[in-house]
Amino acid sequence: MRWIAAVLLVLYSVFVARLTLADPSSGQPVFSLADHWATVLSGGRLDWAETEVLANIALFAPAGLLLAIVLQRPLLAAVLCVVASACIELAQQRWFPTRVPTVADVEHNSLGAALGVAVAWVALPARR
Repeated sequence: MRWIAAVLLVLYSVFVARLTLADPSSGQPVFSLADHWATVLSGGRLDWAETEVLANIALFAPAGLLLAIVLQRPLLAAVLCVVASACIELAQQRWFPTRVPTVADVEHNSLGAALGVAVAWVALPARR
């Protein structure tokens, strides 16, 4: 189970890096899809700012889940996800002028990672 989670984590990390570190226009299909489904599922009540918060939370939930499975140390997995999120935002600030780094993104990504870690903690009690 851990090796499958490790492979999925590597693939997912590439996806997250591509989405967060490339020019924003390259992720436009993903952002448009997220906005479309948020609008449909909320009956039009969510604007883009609210959708972005939910998308940032959702983006790091799988990372937290997979990393907790691989490491089998939930607290360490959560901390590493927070550090990774902060590093992404710092990289955006330093090397990607078309990106808009924010502390709020780190907070929302961290919440998503914590949710993923919590799911791993609850769903895999026999593996602890």
